[in-house]
Amino acid sequence: MRLFTRKTNHRRTALCILIALMLCLLTAIPAAVSAEEMSKPEYSKFSDLDGKTVGMLTGAPFEDLIKSRAPGVKEFQYFGAKADMQMALKNGKIDAMLLNNAVGVLTANNYHELALMPEPLGETDFGFAFNKGSVEKSRWQDAFDKIPEADRQNMWNKWTGTDESIKTIPEQSWPGENGTVRVASCDSLPPMSYRGDKGELIGYDIEMILLIAKELDVHVVFDGMEFSSVMPSVASGKALLGNGSIVISDERKETFDFVPYCPAQYVLMVRAAEDQPSQGIWPSLKTSFYKTFIKDSRYQMILSGLGLTLLIGVTSGFLGLLLALGLVFVRYKNRRGINRAINVYTSLVSGIPAVVILMVLYYIVFGKIQAPAVVVAIIGFTLIFGARTFGVIWNTVGAIDSGQREAALALGYSEKQAFREIIMPQVHPRCLHIVLAQFVSLMKETSVAGFITVLELTRAGDLIRSRTMQAFFPLLSVALIYFVLTRILLTLVKMLNQKLDKKRSARLVKGVD
Repeated sequence: MRLFTRKTNHRRTALCILIALMLCLLTAIPAAVSAEEMSKPEYSKFSDLDGKTVGMLTGAPFEDLIKSRAPGVKEFQYFGAKADMQMALKNGKIDAMLLNNAVGVLTANNYHELALMPEPLGETDFGFAFNKGSVEKSRWQDAFDKIPEADRQNMWNKWTGTDESIKTIPEQSWPGENGTVRVASCDSLPPMSYRGDKGELIGYDIEMILLIAKELDVHVVFDGMEFSSVMPSVASGKALLGNGSIVISDERKETFDFVPYCPAQYVLMVRAAEDQPSQGIWPSLKTSFYKTFIKDSRYQMILSGLGLTLLIGVTSGFLGLLLALGLVFVRYKNRRGINRAINVYTSLVSGIPAVVILMVLYYIVFGKIQAPAVVVAIIGFTLIFGARTFGVIWNTVGAIDSGQREAALALGYSEKQAFREIIMPQVHPRCLHIVLAQFVSLMKETSVAGFITVLELTRAGDLIRSRTMQAFFPLLSVALIYFVLTRILLTLVKMLNQKLDKKRSARLVKGVD
């Protein structure tokens, strides 16, 4: 009876979610767009920020600059993505956020509940970042200097304007006889560098780099990532240069060389002084759903992210299981040096968060090797799953009566035969459900792969949020997909356990076990 009630409740919950999504889909008509005019800021003077909180992107070292103009600022908060920082400002969790003028003006034009403070904090330049002393920097600088000023201005007008139809980048149709270079690009800061509606990297920075690459006759491979990962990618040698709305500062010039390509200003964005007209809850939901899924087929980015999540999870789960079985077999031989090495490996992996393991692999171990981020993610999660699964299997092996091994050896079995034919057949049914539960956890843990530029499911949702500045449906869809995926896997685990229990019961009845 309880089982029937539980299943009924699950079905009702799933049906309610499905009906809600279908109603949104049927009524997903975009709302009217208000006139493009700058809103008045809630704070107009730097002294108004006394006791307030200012947000910055991680990797933007401008606390001293802000304090020099607004010494009364209470604290700073740091965000990995502009979308998160903007939502925090909109919801009152911070009072201002630091941007550059290109990103700030575009944001103020598109989101009228936010506004720019009238006076900039300071002036500098946008720049492409190279490692200190890079011999390539001067070549790129010379090639940039050959681009006519009129072409640069036309590009600026194109990418900071509101006509989305013209925001395309040229194809790399030149020969590329001088090789290929990798570029670390922030993928969430329009208009300078961001992902288009099909997941491709576009923006002012991207087009400018392609114009320089054409002059140098090199092909470019862009690696999209969060802003906080751009500089580490250049410093580690994974990329020749980095871009993505990078403003040149004295602190950054201590570590990197720059090719300045456009004047820039530091600006602060705050909430608008007066409340903007509200659409109402239902029209807002319709607009959010349309922007998240329907407009320019953005649902395809979610599906692509889901595909990468499954690829990483399934592949690393399979390889991790093989690794664990191999370690168990080696550990069973009980050789002191090998045992210590296995203990060190499992202790390290178990004691370090998954995201740190991935970043160590990506930026240090494979820092000089141009291994795809997906491959690094698979290697990382293989090591993680292998260590966890080894612990489960080895503990199960230890729980089996040692007398069975001794009896097998007395009957003439070798150590290897005893392990393979006597011990392991008993391990399999006893720990399989635990291993499968670990695999379910692994699938959810792949959500941190975005920290090393993998465009998995969670990262896809973040990128959609960076374009739409709508949090509800991107986060809801990602959460719902993970929930459904987890429920499917748990159901399969339960069914498999029931099947194994029936087989085990049948063997007990026959007196086999």
